Amino acid sequence: MQILYIIGNGFDLNLDLKTSYNDFYKYYETVESKNPNVQKLKEHISKTYDSWADLELALGDYTQHLKKIEEFDDITLDIGEELSKYLRLEEQKLENYTFDQPKFFQYLSYPENLFLPADKEVLVAKKRKWANHQWDLNIFTFNYTTVIEKIFGEKTQNVLLANHNGNASIKLGQIKHIHGYLDNDMVLGVNDISQVSNQDFHKDRDILESLIKSECNKANRNNIDRQFTAKINSANLICIFGSSIGDTDNKWWELVGKRLKAEDCHLIIFTKGEEIPPRIRHMQARAERNFRDLFLNKTNLSEKEMELVENKIFIGLNTGIFDGIKKKKTK
Repeated sequence: MQILYIIGNGFDLNLDLKTSYNDFYKYYETVESKNPNVQKLKEHISKTYDSWADLELALGDYTQHLKKIEEFDDITLDIGEELSKYLRLEEQKLENYTFDQPKFFQYLSYPENLFLPADKEVLVAKKRKWANHQWDLNIFTFNYTTVIEKIFGEKTQNVLLANHNGNASIKLGQIKHIHGYLDNDMVLGVNDISQVSNQDFHKDRDILESLIKSECNKANRNNIDRQFTAKINSANLICIFGSSIGDTDNKWWELVGKRLKAEDCHLIIFTKGEEIPPRIRHMQARAERNFRDLFLNKTNLSEKEMELVENKIFIGLNTGIFDGIKKKKTK
C-alpha cells in the first residue's frame, strides 16, 4: 500500500510557529531597505494589506506595477531573502522542545482512528485489502522549513512507523520538499501565467522561471515535480494536512483529482473550522461537504467525475491530528 502525506504551512502553525504570511509581513515592514523598488512594494503591502493574505498570488498580481525585469528581480529577491531569514528564526524556536515520536508515528499510520465510526469503518475496510503487504508512507511538504525532519531525528528514510495488525510493516519512504528549502531551491510563485497580471511578462522566460512554480522547479533541475507526480499517481491513500488548497498549487489538486478516478485510491483532507457542538453534530456533515466541494472545484474534473469520486474523499474536521507531539525540554 502506498500512503502519501501532503503537508502545508498549517503543520508548522500547529506547532505554534508564527509562519503565516501575515506574521511575516509584520517582520518585513520593520526591515530597512534603500532600494526604491522594495520600498514601493512595502508601501503597497501596507495600503492593500488584506489582498496580501496569499503572498504568492499577490506577487503575481503586483507584476502589473512593474515594467522591467530589474524591478521584478529587486522585489522577489528581497522578499524571498527576508522570508527565509524570518522562517529560520521561527524554526529555531523548536530548539527548546522535544517531540513525542511514537505519538507522531501513530498519527501518520492510523489517520482513520480520528474519524467518526461510520467513516472509520469505511477507511479500515479499504486498508484491510492490503493487510499482508508492506506499506510505504511518503511525505511531500510545501514548507521550506525542516520541522518534519526535526521530529524524525537523524534517520529520515526507511523508518519503521508501525506494524498494521501484526502483518504489514508501515515504513517511511522519504521526506521531500516540493518548493525547496530555506537555503536552496526555494520556490515562491504562482501556478501558471493566468495568475501573472503583467501580460508583457508572459513571454519572458527569465521571469517565468522565477515566478511560475513548475518552471522554477524545472530550472532548478531537481526532478521534484516528476517525483511528486509519480507518488500521487501510485498512491492508494492520500492525506492532506495544513493546506488551504490554494490556487497557486492547482496543478497538484488537479493531479490528485485525476488519481481519485482510480478504484484503489482514497483521499483524506484534514482541516480546521468552526467548532460544532456534539448536540448538533449533524451540522458537521454540512461543513465537511462544503470543504469537499472546495477541493473538487480545484480538480478540473467534470461534474459527472466529481459525483463518482466525492464518496472517496473524507474530510477530517477539527480532528486534532498531530496535537500534543511537541514537549518542552526538561533541564
